[in-house]
Amino acid sequence: MALPRENVEFNTCDGTTLRGWFYPQTESSVCIIMSHGVTGIRHYWLPAFATRFHQAGCSVLLYDNRNWGDSDGLPRQESNPSLQQTDYYDAFNYAITLPNVDASRVVYWGTSFSGGNVIYAAAVDKRIKAAIVQAPAVSGETRAVAFKDRIGAVWEDRARISAGSEPTKVPVIASDRNSASSDRAVMFPGLHAYDKVVGMHDCGGKWENYVTAQTQLHMLEFESQSMIHRVSPTPLLMVIPGNDILVSTSSQLVAFGKAKEPKQLVYLEGAGHFDIYEDSYFEGNIQAQLEFLRENVGLGR
Repeated sequence: MALPRENVEFNTCDGTTLRGWFYPQTESSVCIIMSHGVTGIRHYWLPAFATRFHQAGCSVLLYDNRNWGDSDGLPRQESNPSLQQTDYYDAFNYAITLPNVDASRVVYWGTSFSGGNVIYAAAVDKRIKAAIVQAPAVSGETRAVAFKDRIGAVWEDRARISAGSEPTKVPVIASDRNSASSDRAVMFPGLHAYDKVVGMHDCGGKWENYVTAQTQLHMLEFESQSMIHRVSPTPLLMVIPGNDILVSTSSQLVAFGKAKEPKQLVYLEGAGHFDIYEDSYFEGNIQAQLEFLRENVGLGR
C-alpha cells in the first residue's frame, strides 16, 4: 500500500546534504532512485514518473542534485557529473535504511544528463537490480558544435574564478518567447525548448534561469557511452526519443549498440527531447518502464 510522500535529506560521502522526497510503501518493495537533468530540479516533470512508480508498488527516492534546488552545494546551479554519479551511491546507502525498501531490488533511474550519470553509476555499482535511462546524455561530442563559440569564454571564466570572481552565469532559455528563436547565447535555444522549460519558473521549487559556464565544460568532458558496456550484467532499459536534436537520437542509438545484454530499447517515434515527459509520449514511456520493472525486478510480486 502506498503511503504519503515525505520530505527527506541525506549526506553524501563528502558531507554535502541532498534533499528530496521519499515515496514509501507499507510492505517490502522495489525502490527507484531518481534525479533530474542538467538544468532541472526535482519538482518539474519527475513527480509524474515517481507517482506512477509509487502507485504500481515501488518506493521512490527522488532528490535534487547537489548545487540545485533544495540540496546544498556550491557553485549554485552548476552540474558536475563526476560528483553527481557518485551521489547515486550515497543515495543507495541512504535508501536501504528507509522502511520497507528491499536492498536487493534497487533501481537507478536517470533522464537526460542524469541518464548519463546512471550509465556511469550502474557500470560500477553492482548492488543495484536494474537501471533505467531516458534520452540519456552519452557523449560530450554531441555538444561540441553547439558550444564551439563559447569555449574561449569558458577558459576565461576559469581564470576569473581562480582569481576570486564569481562564476559566469549562462541563461538556460531565452528571457521571453519573442526572443527564443533568435537568442543563441542560451543553453537551450529555440521555441521548443523555451515552451517546454519555461514552466520550471512556477513548478514550486528553487530554480533560476541559469547554469554556470563551467557546466558547459563538464558537459563537453562527459562520455558515458565509454562505460555503457560495463552496465552488464545489470539489466538496462534505454528510452530514446526519435526526434531528439538536443541529445541526438543517433548518438543514443550508437551508445545503445555498445551496451551488452541484458538490455532493452524503447524508441518513441517522433518525440523530441522534452516530449517524453508529457501527454501520450509520457504514457507510452511510463508503461514501458513499468513493464521492464515487472520483468526484471519483480514489481508486482
